[in-house]
Amino acid sequence: MSLSCPFCHSTEVMLVDASTQQSNTTLSSLVTPTTLGALGTTVAKSFNLPPIIGGIAGTVIGSVLNSFTETSAPPPQNLCFCHNCYQKFPTHLLH
Repeated sequence: MSLSCPFCHSTEVMLVDASTQQSNTTLSSLVTPTTLGALGTTVAKSFNLPPIIGGIAGTVIGSVLNSFTETSAPPPQNLCFCHNCYQKFPTHLLH
């Protein structure tokens, strides 16, 4: 397999690591079962309810929301970059 661009056939091709893609980590870190369990405990205390009730409710809600926010990401695909035509393309297009 040679490193030749499928668009312009240049040999000035470089492999690029595609694992630098970011997901929505801010929402995922805020909606953890632990975080919502602690929040539920605090809210339950302010309403004169047993803190364990709020903790359990927050944990359950956090687990449900966490299952909706987590998506299965496809495996990272290595990309190539051509310095001649500035195209990015997957490695399986190399020829």
